Amino acid sequence: MRAKLLPTTITTAAVFCLGGCYPTLLTSRPEARIVVTHESGAPLEGATVTLGTMEWHGIVGQNTLENFLTDREGKVGFGAQHEWATQLMLPDGDTRYSWSLCFSKPGFEAIPMTQIDFSKPIEVTMYPSEVPSECEWPQSGYTPRVKLREGRWIEVAGGEWQSNPGIAMMLDQAIRPAMEASAREQGVKLHSWSQYRFQYQTGGKNAARESYILIHALCRAPEAVDLTQAFYSEPDEGACFFDTKYTLQSWADQPPPAFTPLAIVGDKG
Repeated sequence: MRAKLLPTTITTAAVFCLGGCYPTLLTSRPEARIVVTHESGAPLEGATVTLGTMEWHGIVGQNTLENFLTDREGKVGFGAQHEWATQLMLPDGDTRYSWSLCFSKPGFEAIPMTQIDFSKPIEVTMYPSEVPSECEWPQSGYTPRVKLREGRWIEVAGGEWQSNPGIAMMLDQAIRPAMEASAREQGVKLHSWSQYRFQYQTGGKNAARESYILIHALCRAPEAVDLTQAFYSEPDEGACFFDTKYTLQSWADQPPPAFTPLAIVGDKG
């Protein structure tokens, strides 16, 4: 039987080679270990963790959503899944997968996540919200949106290069852990994270290599103030207003992107 199967196997492989295609075993869903907590540090039970799986065929994709609930310990996990795919050696003939996550629970601010390292536990802190907040996946897109979080980022006029809509969400995902770590190191007590809004402005002589983003956090501002025109702060004894700068990495020989330590601002208005 083995002798009979061998020529068939060779013939099949030859057909794949001559036809410009080949089979590949792809990860269609990664393994994940997730822990969700309240801002107090307590486990958050009953939070919905939505996994968006985008199956790409060239530049066209279809998104599939799966929902999971955290247990009493605020934990949820799911196992990896794999699929065979035939890869065509054509511009739009490849198949690949990408993933996004979004965390939601009534009474809390939903959190989108696109830059995900599934190789280690994913830790997420959720914050109370007085207004409804939910995850949305655009019909033609693969990135989850949370309008409440998007509205918190305000671009200040006068930047040195053109930003794009994805920059704010990239910063939103990365800034909280960086600023909370910086605050602990400095002995600074931050406000509840859900209170902050962020003004930002692009800078740098060369957007391709020396670019950065100035970020100004504020937890209050008069309604009459136009936050798109200038950075705003007022006298404050706490950490209602602070600054940081995010340096970008455009080339492999540059340091990884990073935030500078938070610097409390007393009055810039």
